[in-house]
Amino acid sequence: VGGNEIKILIREYGENVKIVGIADHSGCAEDPKGLNHEELLRLVNNNCSIDQFDPSILSSEGVLHKANSEEGIHMRNTMHNRLIADAFIPAGGRPNTIDMHNYKQFLLPDGITPSSPLIVEGANLFTTEEARQALFDEAKVVIVKDSSANKAGVITSSYEICAAMLITEDEFTANKETIVKEVLSKLRELAFVEATLLFREFKNYPGSLPHVSKLISNAINVTTDCLAKELNNMDEDELDRLMPLFQSHLPPTLAKLSFTNVKQRVPMPYIKNAIASCLASKMV
Repeated sequence: VGGNEIKILIREYGENVKIVGIADHSGCAEDPKGLNHEELLRLVNNNCSIDQFDPSILSSEGVLHKANSEEGIHMRNTMHNRLIADAFIPAGGRPNTIDMHNYKQFLLPDGITPSSPLIVEGANLFTTEEARQALFDEAKVVIVKDSSANKAGVITSSYEICAAMLITEDEFTANKETIVKEVLSKLRELAFVEATLLFREFKNYPGSLPHVSKLISNAINVTTDCLAKELNNMDEDELDRLMPLFQSHLPPTLAKLSFTNVKQRVPMPYIKNAIASCLASKMV
């Protein structure tokens, strides 16, 4: 998650993005003037940990802490509380890292200002539900909940399953580049729609962003269940009229290669669930 996030941020925003700190199992690199992009990409592309960051290209304010000493471990474990940034993206780590016992450590010495006003939970369960609410109530921290922030990964897994059922490995290999581009396009579209809805509802109604996220997720789930129940009562002709919904859900190239055989290759419960989910998302 972290490596892909680095690639995406640098690709999409270039020099406009400044990554001031990164921590992993090996330690942490910090620089308020921004960590060197080329060096970060070198580490990501070679599957290197952050302790292999070249300290010679840090600014005079930068520092590299290795988790091979008590002090290094402490600095790594507290980096997310100490560094001042526009956004904090937990992309891994232990569940419940921020909880009701330590959430105040995320605040600056004035006890009011957060080290980052925005948390985007790339990692599941990094912050407990109670700590999320406390950070919002006491410091107005806006938190994009894990179930919303990393939903694109779940959608990607769904497409991987579809591709495995619908086309052969050779067909996928021959069309991989196009299919990947189409999946990314769909992910951007779906992420934009959800983010727009989240922040619109957050702006117009009281409550924290995680609360809004849960309401939206619950609404989608309830609608999906109701639609799935009705789909189970439909006959084959009625379901056939809804198959274009499943087709539009697929990346175009995947649909073009396989849709004529979709009912032979994909279990009907899977198709019904996909149709119900697509409809529910559009309705909510």
